[in-house]
Order: sequence, then C-alpha cells, then structure tokens
Amino acid sequence: MAYVSEVEETQATPELQEIYATIEKGFGFVPHYFKALGAVPEVIAAQLKMNSAIMEDGALSAAVKEQIGLVVSGINASSYCITIHMELLQQFGFDQQFARKLATDYMRAPVDDKTKALFRFADKLTRKPVDVEQSDADEVLRAGWSQDALRETVLVVSFFNYINRVSLGLGLVEDE
Repeated sequence: MAYVSEVEETQATPELQEIYATIEKGFGFVPHYFKALGAVPEVIAAQLKMNSAIMEDGALSAAVKEQIGLVVSGINASSYCITIHMELLQQFGFDQQFARKLATDYMRAPVDDKTKALFRFADKLTRKPVDVEQSDADEVLRAGWSQDALRETVLVVSFFNYINRVSLGLGLVEDE
C-alpha cells in the first residue's frame, strides 16, 4: 500500500480523467505511480511531457534509453520501477533474463563495450553525482558516442533518478 491515497479513475476530475486515458493507452492500465500523483495532475502532465521529450529516439534509441533507465532503477533498488521497466523493455524485444541482468549486474549484461560506457556513466551520475568530471564524459565520447548522446544519457539518468525517488518516497507497490 502506498504511503498516500491514490486517486482512482472513478474519483478523477475531468482533467485527470483525460490524463489517465492517455496513460492507459500507453500502458494498458493506469499504474499506481500515476494514481499516487493523481492529487497533482499538473505534475503528471509535466512528467508525461518530459517523458516524451527525453525517451523518444534521438542520438540514442528509445531502447537504449530504456536500458539506461533500468540500470539506474536497479542501482537505486527501486523494485517498483524495476518491475515496470523490465516489462517495458520487453516491448523492445528484449527478454526478461536480459532485463533482469541490467537491473542486477549491468556490467555482465550481454551488451557491447560502447553501451557499457553509457551504463558506467549512468552508475557514477546516480551514485556519486558530485564526482562526475570531464574524464567521465570523455570516456563516453571515446567509446564512440556523440555529445548529443552524452546529453541524452544525462537526461535519462536524471529523469529515472527522479522517478525512482518518487516511487520510493511514496512507498509504491507493484501493479497487479
């Protein structure tokens, strides 16, 4: 049970019902995460807008971004986010074993060294953001990624750290 009451679809204002309808189209249901934030629909709307801006294909594919997000969620031990993003990663054609490896031991995940450079950067930015320095960015660039890819990595890592903190802070439980 979440630490705060959830706003169910039947209790939602017309504005929130529209937001929930959009969420349901993407997930097939309205996750506890959004119901727990239902009291502040403007926050949900802003987050959905950020999600579209950050997680779409760009210098990094949406699939790589989802992988980075799962790595971050694993580092943060956000069981709620791990569960839901393992499922989302499967929509990109990755199996559950691969997704589990990203969440628990990304350095042994079957990905190329180039992608692991992004994961290492994500790890440091998540665990010790104050210690990130030029050499960390240079490692990503030397691995063959562009500055745009580095920028997108920072955005994905930051976004998932935010989502993880919200889900952990609200005590969210797995969706049925």
